[in-house]
Parts: sequence; structure tokens; C-alpha cells
Amino acid sequence: MKTALAIVLMGIFSFLLVFRSDSTEEPPPSGYDVYQYVKECKAELGITRDLPLLSCLDGKQVPIYVDKQEIEQNNWELLSTSKKCDNPHWLGGDQGCWTYSHLQVVNLDDQNIMVVNCRQKGNQLEKNWFRETKANLGMNQAQRKAQYESAPAAEKKEFYYLYNTFNDIGIILRNTTTGKSCYLTQYGDAVAGFLPPLDTPLPAKNEFLAKFKPEQAKPPLDFPEELWYRDANKAFKSPELTASAGCVACHNAHGVKYSPYINSRHGLPDIRSMANLPFLPVGEPFKNFFYTHEILQVTTDPIDGANQLCNQCHNMTTSGTCGYLIDSATDHPDTILSAWLTTSARNSWMPPMQVDSALFKKHVAAMKCCCDAPHSQGCKTRKFGPTLADLPEGFDEGKGWIEGEEPGLCKGILESPQWGADKF
Repeated sequence: MKTALAIVLMGIFSFLLVFRSDSTEEPPPSGYDVYQYVKECKAELGITRDLPLLSCLDGKQVPIYVDKQEIEQNNWELLSTSKKCDNPHWLGGDQGCWTYSHLQVVNLDDQNIMVVNCRQKGNQLEKNWFRETKANLGMNQAQRKAQYESAPAAEKKEFYYLYNTFNDIGIILRNTTTGKSCYLTQYGDAVAGFLPPLDTPLPAKNEFLAKFKPEQAKPPLDFPEELWYRDANKAFKSPELTASAGCVACHNAHGVKYSPYINSRHGLPDIRSMANLPFLPVGEPFKNFFYTHEILQVTTDPIDGANQLCNQCHNMTTSGTCGYLIDSATDHPDTILSAWLTTSARNSWMPPMQVDSALFKKHVAAMKCCCDAPHSQGCKTRKFGPTLADLPEGFDEGKGWIEGEEPGLCKGILESPQWGADKF
């Protein structure tokens, strides 16, 4: 019997040098800044080339669907009316169904990828804007550019905001062989999609704009300069702030995040290949977050002779894949977030799988129990980061799991014939 399974979560974030004399930016306060972080990241990940200059507009626009219909200019009312969608791009809050997000996955070398996710959505203080706007936000990049270029001079600035500003930008550097990862992010404030260099000084203004593709419209004269001409320390949150914002908590299972919004079809590596890697975040703030939150991999003992189904394709961890998202991912969205964001009360993320329905439900029930009580009897945990020294012996061979010893319900689920599968 077909049902859904696996948990393909995980989707995107947080990086020395001096500035040229023609730059208007002031050096940041002393401390661990973005440039120092990027330098450390490149060394740890083994990146020897200059990082590419990024434009959000180079990314491919990620389609948003309502009842399996892609939202475009001619059917914007479907999303405008429903305020829900099939594949929300923001899984940790109530702003998920926005159009015009741009994603690019750049292969830096044989081992390293750079993921750039630029999202255009309401900020934390204006959550209702999406529900109240009369603007057609189903327009694609070409349509928004045409609207901007044909607008009267007095209106160009506002239309440029729609064309080339984003208020949630995440960059991930990920070594797909070692598991080392770095995160950059900016959120809350709208900034132009022309991103500054991360490992070289900010050029002069004209030189900076000239580096982007000529077909990408440049800001009008009255557009705020600080939104497009700023160095990396102004364009991104500090490593400390980025670490505290929860990138490690969200992305630890694979270094990047898989969901209905972004997955292997959009250019990410196959999720199965990423599941075998440790999570080795670069930078003390990110390692400290991992330690502080005591993040572990988690699984269950075999159930009726079968290994835990939820770990067949990907990791399960005590932070990131465990939690409220497991309900939506396994076709049981009983959370307010899922009901608020998605078009269907039953909307599974997992690919169909040939497995007995009762067995599947028992595996999910046991996995949920071990997520809530990972040290219970019937559950197993192991370290998978944040440094090589933390990995148990035999990690690469799938070893290092520690059996739970605390009494609790989880062992009972595993030993029961079905454990109330009809209730799940």
C-alpha cells in the first residue's frame, strides 16, 4: 500500500579584507566579522578560488503552487484569495506562501557547492501585507523588469523594489565530501539583490554595478544607495547573530534543507548522498550553538525486524527534522502552522513508498516518540558533529549509536503488535 515517508527537510545561510579608499563603508567594530568568517570557511572547506559575485536575479525563480497550479501573473488571485499554497518557502513561521524567490546552486569545485536563496516576503513587523496587498505579485522577473522600465520616473523607485529587492537572503557553503558547512544570512530588511563580494574588497560604485549582467536593470538614481552599495559586513548579519538565529538548528541534518519548496529537483545534491555525512559547521559561534543545544542523531531500534523507515533516505536529528514538521512531512499535519500555510489539511512531503500502512504508522509513531524522548529505551542516539573529534569511532561505517536506557513509552511502541495505528 502506498503511503508517504522519509523526511526531506532542510533549505539555506551565513563571511576579511580591507576596503578600497573609494568605498564609503566604514570598517566594522573589532571582532569576528563576515570577512574573517569567509576566510576561515574557505580554508576549512578547501576552496581555493575566489567566490563568485552574486546577484539574486541570476537565480531561478522557484514556482509556488496552489492546488497544483503554478502561480503566475494571470492567476495571482488564487494565492491572493487563499493565502495558502502547496509548497511554502518558509517553514518556521507564518509567511510561507510568497512568490518571486530566486534560488541558485553553484558548483565551486568537485567538492563544494554554494547555495543562494533570495526570498521576497513581508518582514516580521508587516506580516499582514501579503494578505492585504492589491498588487499582482504573480509577475515573473521579466514582467517586473518591464513594469519598472516602462514606469514614469516618479514611480520607478517603487517598481524597482518589486523587481530587485529581497528581505531574506541565505547563503550556504557546503563541502559534500567532508560535511563542513558555512552560513551567511540577512533577514528582516529589504536589500537589493546585487550582493557584495564576500572575499575581496568592495569596488567603486560604477565598477561594482558593471560587474553584473547588463540585462539586469540597475537601480534608479533616487533608489537608496545603502541598499545596493554596501560591503559584506553591512549586507549580512554577523557570524554571531547568524549562529544565534538558528541556522544550525534548522540545517544540521544535511547542511542544506530539503522541503517541498527546495529539493534535489532544484539543484541540491541527492538527499541520500548527504545523509551519510557528519555536520561540521565552521566557526566557533556555530559550534557553540551545536554544543549548547546538545544536537544528536536519533533513530529507533528495529521494528518487527525492519530498520527505522524514517532513516532510509535521510537523517533524523533532535533539532531540525524532529519537531512539529514531522507531522506535515508524514501526511499528518496537526499543527497550526501547517493548517495556516498549506492548501490541504493532508499534504504530505514524502515520496510514496510501498509499505504496509500499519507498519508505516508504527515506524512514524516510534520515531516521534524517540524525537521527544531520545534517551528512552527503544531509541538510539549518536554524535554527528560539530567537529571531527566529536564523531564516535566508526561513524563512517554507521557505528557509534548509544542505546537509550530511560524507561518510557517508546519501547512499548516497538514491542506492541500495532500500537494503535488506527489512531495515528
